[in-house]
Amino acid sequence: MTKAERQKVYDKFGGRCAYCGQIITPRQMQVDHINPKLLSHWLKSDIMREELKTDITDINAIENLNPSCRLCNNFKTFMTLEEFRIQLSKQVSRIKSTQFDRALKFGQITLTPKPIMFYYEVINDKE
Repeated sequence: MTKAERQKVYDKFGGRCAYCGQIITPRQMQVDHINPKLLSHWLKSDIMREELKTDITDINAIENLNPSCRLCNNFKTFMTLEEFRIQLSKQVSRIKSTQFDRALKFGQITLTPKPIMFYYEVINDKE
């Protein structure tokens, strides 16, 4: 990836992670493949592109790349966006522990279940 291409990816969301919205520097940015590299062979098939709801044929096309913070990119790994969203929605149930339950019981934390919306979806809804 050239420096210019990397800058284009970085600029997509104004220096923010496409998923959580955290401000990231160009050095901190990790480039995420929206449709994971693992699926690159599927993008050659019209049927699979339809299944993935994409018209991307080149896995490394700028349209298939998002700026990501390390935390989001390391968690998303090879997941599709919908798989990533599902796994994120399961995070609260995974952190159940005695300390978590106690903090919940005494009102130190509250659960606020809501649909997972990525930063790029939130800013697109505002436009």
